[in-house]
Amino acid sequence: MLAWSASFAMIPDFAHSLHDRFAREGIPLLLAGGWAVCHHGYSRLTLDVDWVCPRSHEAAAIALMDNLGFSKTTEGMASRFKNRRHPAFPYVDLIWVDDVSFGKMAEPDGDGTPKPPVPTINFRSLLAMKLFALKDDEERAHKDLLDIRFLLKYGHTRIPDEEFKTLCERYAGPGAYEQVNHSS
Repeated sequence: MLAWSASFAMIPDFAHSLHDRFAREGIPLLLAGGWAVCHHGYSRLTLDVDWVCPRSHEAAAIALMDNLGFSKTTEGMASRFKNRRHPAFPYVDLIWVDDVSFGKMAEPDGDGTPKPPVPTINFRSLLAMKLFALKDDEERAHKDLLDIRFLLKYGHTRIPDEEFKTLCERYAGPGAYEQVNHSS
């Protein structure tokens, strides 16, 4: 429990206020990326704030980010935003998913993990995202591989090995389970 409390105490204040502003506008967000990794039990450094947002709210979210002084710098499955007024301000990434996927990502883990102060993707969704990134981006492989290994070892949630094998096959393809479990 202490690790959970400590990891969320580190979330930048602007992340809380950004979530609150989105909530006031009726735009749902789930914390993802490095801060979600911290919530689920593995504290590590992260230099941006990643959120999952339903694609059905994409236009409203982009308009709100513009109103808040952020410029969109990338297109695609995710959009990266940079603060126009403060260049040292961390990037904010919005990862677009369909409404059904968002609902699944928002489901509680159901294992007694405390409710975070900011809505956060569940453990299985985080593993799935990390596995997908491992499959598709060679530059990120080392970081995502370590995140997966440490989440499985130190995370608050435990999943059966067979279920993890299934996640590996579905999101990262053949050989991923062996890659994650290789200890060198």
